[in-house]
Amino acid sequence: MSQETSLFCQVNRPKDMSNMTDLEKKHLPVISVPDTIKADEPFEVTVEVGKLLAHPNENGHFIEFIDLYADDVFLARLDLTAVTTQPTMKVPVVLPHTVKTTLRAFERCNLHGSWEGTKEITVS
Repeated sequence: MSQETSLFCQVNRPKDMSNMTDLEKKHLPVISVPDTIKADEPFEVTVEVGKLLAHPNENGHFIEFIDLYADDVFLARLDLTAVTTQPTMKVPVVLPHTVKTTLRAFERCNLHGSWEGTKEITVS
């Protein structure tokens, strides 16, 4: 099985965050948010695909969507089209519980499958 085919058999993540391949840099959803937020208060989450290395945005190769989760709870989805949109999601979020939470972003590239990026935050 080729690498291209195997990318569609799993959710992909960088194997070594300190030494990512160009493929991993292009596809990693990068989550930007403060490390600590206050429960029940809105804060903005930004998710960017291609922040580390630009991802193509053409008819034959583009990001189809970005999903955002707090742990396993779905928060938002951004659907994208080729050429006319950029793979950046900005969404206000309110988390009601005081806990450590992992924000998880998933993106799907039409040629290279689904990729996950994470960011640990503390809700106080």
